[in-house]
Amino acid sequence: MTLDVVTLMTMSSLAVVLCGVSFILNTSFTRNDATGRMWSLGFIGGIIVAAGYGVEALVAGAWWGLLVGNVAYTAAIGALWCGARLHNHRSSLLWIVGVVAVVVAAATILQTPAAGTWAGAPVLWLGLVALSVLGGIELQRGRLRRNVNGRSLGTVLWIVAFFMLARTAVFLVSGPESRAFTSYFNPGIAAVITMALIISAAITVSVLRAERGGDSAVGDISVGILSRAGVLSAESFVQTAEDHLERAEAAAVGMALIGADVDRLPEVNTAFGRAAGDAAISAFAETLRTTVPVMAAIGHPSAGRFFVLVPVTNATEALAVAERIQVALVDAPLPDTQKIRLTASLGVAGTVDLGYSLEALTAAVADSIDMAKAAGGNHIELSTGS
Repeated sequence: MTLDVVTLMTMSSLAVVLCGVSFILNTSFTRNDATGRMWSLGFIGGIIVAAGYGVEALVAGAWWGLLVGNVAYTAAIGALWCGARLHNHRSSLLWIVGVVAVVVAAATILQTPAAGTWAGAPVLWLGLVALSVLGGIELQRGRLRRNVNGRSLGTVLWIVAFFMLARTAVFLVSGPESRAFTSYFNPGIAAVITMALIISAAITVSVLRAERGGDSAVGDISVGILSRAGVLSAESFVQTAEDHLERAEAAAVGMALIGADVDRLPEVNTAFGRAAGDAAISAFAETLRTTVPVMAAIGHPSAGRFFVLVPVTNATEALAVAERIQVALVDAPLPDTQKIRLTASLGVAGTVDLGYSLEALTAAVADSIDMAKAAGGNHIELSTGS
């Protein structure tokens, strides 16, 4: 059986809609966090792509459908990248996607209706190449680097980038009517690539969120400005930390960000039950509250991970705070299960080396925590910014 271009594009659109609706509903009713919302935005973009291109194909003179589809396609791929950044505890940089979308929109408008279906196509494809490469890189770093699902989606994005780059080159050199283009880069083949990307993305991001939720006993569910563990929630901590860093920079006061991640939290849940996991996170938060300096800001960005922003004069003082946390954890077993003693992988980054950007400090701490975990846990890594 031979599938024509229209059938392939219809199947691609159906896959986009089904995967998108499933993921969006799952995000709405389960883990509605910033990462999930960003990836949901990507699937919404995919649904709009299907609608826009469908209108352009079926309604004579509906050039605006092509414009909507091109812009939404950019937003869909860009949201995958931005969501990966958020998953790695980095800023989304959504404004970059906005800039690319504006450029794609301008190119489409300027070439419509003379170029017909191909209006703005080369600019769109090059934009998708750039965003796919950024997404592929992000899925190979931070916490996603150790996840086979993240690496798999990164591979798919690299394939999409290569296909779009080759498609652009053939289009510009030979034109859309050439044999090379119609044989290897026609809309039907592009639809197959799109289906592979959407299905891979839907499976991967769903698994990533499930894995993230699987070890989130207390998690980062907010109660007012606090997480359920009794310290600042993710959003509250970001606002507080940015304010403290801004004032510290103006006053030339040194600050350090200390990240702590509970070691083997999934194993605790498996061996002793979810209640023990809840107790571990709550005990960890309480240990931080009683150990770090009184005026330090303590945040709970996710599951068993905590951040502490504390004023220090040098790296030695920051390490001393981290060591106090490490010792306090070992000395305080969980009250209901005396055999469990918590340990943590800790990362430390200071403004002396990295400046007063919360994004830079957070990224450095996340990398340091990964190194501490790779060393076996219960270990402190200091980031020097080199």
